[in-house]
Amino acid sequence: MKTFPDFTWEWIIENCEMFRGWDQKALDQNPSSERHKSYLANIQGTLAIIPKLREHPQLGKLVPMKSLMSLRWFPSENREVSLYYDESLGNYRISVITNKGMDFEVNEKKIVAFDNVADEIYAYITKLRDD
Repeated sequence: MKTFPDFTWEWIIENCEMFRGWDQKALDQNPSSERHKSYLANIQGTLAIIPKLREHPQLGKLVPMKSLMSLRWFPSENREVSLYYDESLGNYRISVITNKGMDFEVNEKKIVAFDNVADEIYAYITKLRDD
């Protein structure tokens, strides 16, 4: 399982809060900006799920990499499990991806309710781990 020591739960929270501040400021200046409304909803969804992920007995130790709009785990070489809050659905989307150099293939997508996210992420990681 590939991990990234520079990413901590605290850093992820701080980073989300920083982006939330920027997007809120942009939205205050342009209240009709659908893009910033969407970004804010995504950030709020990410911040909301972090305590659930951290509370999970095994997943709490597996800090993900944070990309702009998703949290990403790399359970084996060329495999990725990503978590994205879909504000249009009000749920979370888990994707299992195979990285192929500069390209990738989405192998599976699953919409998951808030209370099931941590267990589902851990199940995918366990299934795909190669260590």
